[in-house]
Parts: sequence; structure tokens; C-alpha cells
Amino acid sequence: MVIAIITLLLAILLPGLQYARKQAISVACEENLHQWGIILEAYTDNNDGRFFRGMLDGSWNDWIEILRPSYVKKGGITCCPAATKTRDKGGRGVFVAWSDEEGDYGSYGLNAWVCDAEKGTVFGDKLYFRHTGFKGRQNIPVFADCLGIASWPDQNSLPPEYNGQLPLKTTLTEQMKDFCINRHPKGTVNCLFMDWSARPVGLKELWKLKWHRNFDTQGPWTRTGGAKPGDWPAWMKGFKNY
Repeated sequence: MVIAIITLLLAILLPGLQYARKQAISVACEENLHQWGIILEAYTDNNDGRFFRGMLDGSWNDWIEILRPSYVKKGGITCCPAATKTRDKGGRGVFVAWSDEEGDYGSYGLNAWVCDAEKGTVFGDKLYFRHTGFKGRQNIPVFADCLGIASWPDQNSLPPEYNGQLPLKTTLTEQMKDFCINRHPKGTVNCLFMDWSARPVGLKELWKLKWHRNFDTQGPWTRTGGAKPGDWPAWMKGFKNY
């Protein structure tokens, strides 16, 4: 009888404990992004409000290398606490950290439209947020949970067919997949915005954020743009609509 009661109590309590653990990890992740906000605010303040350069002629001016002097003493803030291991160290699915040729690794990615783009940069130079002087900064993403080091989301970007699907091509229609990952409770990712605030964002809400200067926040994957619950891949249908 005692064993049966203990088993029953565990069955009741374990789901709640697991949710509380995931929620604590999400809060720690959000705090990491607050630290990135402090770093980026200091960087742009010392650079006349401008961000670092982007990709030009196939050469990527890497944010993780540019910002290293600022973050290296702050601990492991390149990684969401839920995704600290690279694939070769055992990381899997949406809980994996990316790595690059220089040995850097992390599980946050840059909104690649946020950079001081020059003419000739990838996807043209007109859509980029070069500096912090734009209106609506509270809705402009800078960093977020991500499967890659950077991506260029567009309002026509397709949702992933399954949780953790990587971009299949380098076209704009594929670029939201790196950010659209079910890593935190209730179908959310954590995001840092250009006003240096950080908060959880619903996966379908990603299409309501102002990723680039011409991004249509009422585009085809929003309710106002005509998206219906049945239009989403099966794994996303139960998430909140925006």
C-alpha cells in the first residue's frame, strides 16, 4: 500500500517538477540575453549607435569574434542553458549548440538584418538595421534562441515541417527555421530586442516581429494576413496564434 501511494504521488508530482525545471532554465536563458543587451548597448554607444559590419563578398564579419572581449569574462552566455553541448559532445535536436571553424560555439543566433551593412552585402543593403536609431525598437529582434550563428528571416519564410528542421537552402523562405524551435515551455523561444529588453516569444509570434526594415508584420503567416491554424505544420498547430 505504501509503495502504491508513493508511486501515485510521484506520478502526480513529476510532471510539475519537470515543468518547473524547464521554466527555471528558460528564466536563466532570458537573463543571458539581458547580459547580451548590456554588451550590445555598450558596443553601439561606443560606435555612434552603429552595429558591426555584416557579410560582404562572401566574408562574414563574425559577431561572436567581434564581441569576445566583452563577453569572455561573463561565463557561458553564448549558450542557452538548455543547449550547451555541440553535436560532437552529445547535443541533439533543438538542444544542440552550433560551432564554427574557429572553435567558437553557442546556441543563440543573431538577427542578421541587424548590422551596419555596406553595398554589396548579402540580400542587398536596403533592408538592414544599421544602427539603434529606429522607431519600434521593442519589436526589432537582435538575438534569440537559434540553431545557427545568424539568419535572415522574412515574412515569407516557411515554418519548419518538424521541430529542429534546419534551413534547406540559403533563400529567404528558409531563414526562419533556425529561430522557430520549441526549446522552452509553452512553445516559446527567448529573444533580445533592440531596446535591450528580453522576453519569451511564441513560435507563431516570430512572424509578428520586425526582423528587417520592410518586414510585413501582418504577412501571410499571421492571423491578420489570413493564416489559419490548419496552415501550420502538425507539430505547431496547438501553439498560440498571432
